[in-house]
Amino acid sequence: MGNHLLLEVYDIEYNLLNDIIPLLEVIQRGISRAKMTILNIFTHKFEPQGLTIVIALSESHFSAHTWPEKGCIAIDIYTCGEGNPKIVAIELLKYFNSYNYKIRNLNR
Repeated sequence: MGNHLLLEVYDIEYNLLNDIIPLLEVIQRGISRAKMTILNIFTHKFEPQGLTIVIALSESHFSAHTWPEKGCIAIDIYTCGEGNPKIVAIELLKYFNSYNYKIRNLNR
């Protein structure tokens, strides 16, 4: 059916997890480089901190949830087309500049 990538990243600077505009730009750049197509974007900023980003893709979906106070993010990318979710993960890992992460890939 598809490729499901789960990424958890830790030890991230607070501002990188709580400022939605640059984070969304990195995500969109990764999705574009992975040759996936964005259909719709939903974002929500929690008070006093935290973000949720959900992106409907023609290939399936991307979602991210941040916990700035804990320095972590959980990311879920599911694709059923030619797009490679690892390209998106690499873009995000460069942006977060953290070597403390877990990545899992499931073929479904």
